Amino acid sequence: MGQLLKYISKPGLPAVILLLVGAGLLWLPSFADHAFGTVLLTMLLTLLAAAIMQTFFHRSGLTRETDMLPLLLYVVSVSVFPALHTQWQSQVAVCALLIILTVLFRGFREKDTSEQAFLSTLLLLLASMLVPDMIWLFPFIWIAYIILSAFGFRTMLATLIALAVFAIYLGIGLFFEKIDNPFLGLLDRQFIFESGDPEEWIMQAVLMFMGCYFFIISVIRVDRDSVRQQAVLTLFALFFAATIAMVIYPMLPLKTLPLMLAMLTGLAVTFFRQNESVHRGIVFLLYLLLLAAGYLVPTLILNI
Repeated sequence: MGQLLKYISKPGLPAVILLLVGAGLLWLPSFADHAFGTVLLTMLLTLLAAAIMQTFFHRSGLTRETDMLPLLLYVVSVSVFPALHTQWQSQVAVCALLIILTVLFRGFREKDTSEQAFLSTLLLLLASMLVPDMIWLFPFIWIAYIILSAFGFRTMLATLIALAVFAIYLGIGLFFEKIDNPFLGLLDRQFIFESGDPEEWIMQAVLMFMGCYFFIISVIRVDRDSVRQQAVLTLFALFFAATIAMVIYPMLPLKTLPLMLAMLTGLAVTFFRQNESVHRGIVFLLYLLLLAAGYLVPTLILNI
């Protein structure tokens, strides 16, 4: 039993396929309840975001090519919460944030990261057109480069140039009335439990609980991992702290939740891909059980 628990957080290909098929079935009610095209687009973007996360962990050397855990955890985590099945804008934002993390990580201990800083900042600002709360992540790009020992004057200047380019684009669009201002009401925020349904409260509470657990574990272990793994852990912990704040006091409820979920998944993968242990096997089972509870409690109990 101990050996089974020790290695259960490394599911084989048959188990991965079974879980992914099960996750896909959870989307079927959403196709019936909402616009087919919206749900399909969200589903495809979720798979794309999961693939980007899978690629990030593989290229960073933290998982093997055949290790599907990053893709599996993110797809299952989104699938069990029907309220996220129509949030295609959020999935675009998740894809953008994961690409930004990939670009940031490429600058690890590099002397000149101005090009990466410009591209990551511009992508962040463009994504904020869909999820306005993302604009609050702008200073976290500076913090990330400081953590990665790659921050300098040219890096800071590149981010400011990207900000100026975005401001010009936004100004021209607003002047000719080609776009609406997505940042109106950016400061009009509300506490997470002041809006929405009890089903959404349960969903968000489950995710925040799991995220805080992995965040604490990551902070405790950050000085005992390899330098490369430490950098990845710190990046995900940094952006998890930022996104959970946006979830607790959002401008648009649910829009920022997938962002936090992606960072939670990143923390979970780095946790499960450390040395195998019974503790990690138990946590992996509890992770899946909590996700199942997040789906079953609102779906079966509150709707009785």
